[in-house]
Amino acid sequence: MIVGTAGSGKSALTATFSEWLKDQEKTVGILNLDPGVRWLPYAPDIDIREYISIDEVMSKYGLGPNGALIACIDLMVNYVKELRDEVEDLGVEYLLIDTPGQMELFAFRTSGPLIASRIVGNDIIVLCLLDSLFAKRPSSFASILLLAASVQCRFLRPQINVISKSDLLTVEEKMKVERWIEYPDELKSAILLEESRVSDRELGKKISEIISAELLADLVFTSSTTYEGFDNLYAIVQRIIGEV
Repeated sequence: MIVGTAGSGKSALTATFSEWLKDQEKTVGILNLDPGVRWLPYAPDIDIREYISIDEVMSKYGLGPNGALIACIDLMVNYVKELRDEVEDLGVEYLLIDTPGQMELFAFRTSGPLIASRIVGNDIIVLCLLDSLFAKRPSSFASILLLAASVQCRFLRPQINVISKSDLLTVEEKMKVERWIEYPDELKSAILLEESRVSDRELGKKISEIISAELLADLVFTSSTTYEGFDNLYAIVQRIIGEV
């Protein structure tokens, strides 16, 4: 299940990783759980839009786009059985679940984790996308790590943190992040050095105390443009499957 903030590249990763898996001679299906998306870079095998129309919800309940999307996500619960039946009928080795663009509406509402678990049971690995834009500064990188930790607390499933759009990072920036991953204390020090005002230093100290090696575990660079990191991502998936 692929989650992440708006614009982090969830649909792009779904499209390209599914093609990569097919090239490895794996059977793959795609489930789109975003009822509000207008265009997708792939043809979903199962699509929540066949059951719920955001335009109809807006018209029926007099809601704006955001309110209608919230209503649609809650309404998904009514179609769990149909979605589960479709998943079983696919009979694929791997099912990629593309989630709504507004992560907070899916991951942090009660209905999100409930829907995911009822559709595919406990056989879920969460891929939490972290936009490479936020990997350029230590405090920004720390903030998305904390967001990833929040996602893991919501779903309580094995999770891989994926830095998306890695092709937008320079070699030096990527090496810096790799150092932070390998040596968490360097990230903590970088956060403290970055903040100049007294209040910022105090906040930086608190953030650095939260950052741990566990937050940096299973973090992989990927690019849906160059296919970078897909082999590493697949290897981590296989390791998790072997451990579960």
